Amino acid sequence: MSLHNYLRQFRQEIEKLEDYGYSESLEIKEEIRTNKLAVINAHIVLINGSSLQIKEYLDAGYKIERISYAYHYQGRDGKCIFRYDNANHRPALGFREHKHIKDGNIIEASLPAIDEIIEEVIKCM
Repeated sequence: MSLHNYLRQFRQEIEKLEDYGYSESLEIKEEIRTNKLAVINAHIVLINGSSLQIKEYLDAGYKIERISYAYHYQGRDGKCIFRYDNANHRPALGFREHKHIKDGNIIEASLPAIDEIIEEVIKCM
């Protein structure tokens, strides 16, 4: 998949929240850099006051590879409902890709596809 196709598909999935009437505001910023690198930042405020913040750093040299990412969904009160990311932790977790869950625990978890993230957000609303 080309970088432009990835970005188009990403935007279409995020915009479903708006199309279905779940979002109050939606902002997506895409920055394509040299050497087929890209950064995506998105901030979506949902009608119940919760919000989804997305950051992806992509390398599309040979295939789409997420170098780093964070998908953070929080309630109106600012408390984390879930967050998928691949940030290093100290002390080390023993795995790179993980999910922070509402009770404060961190579990090993690969990043789901964007449509699965959107579904998970809707189920949590």
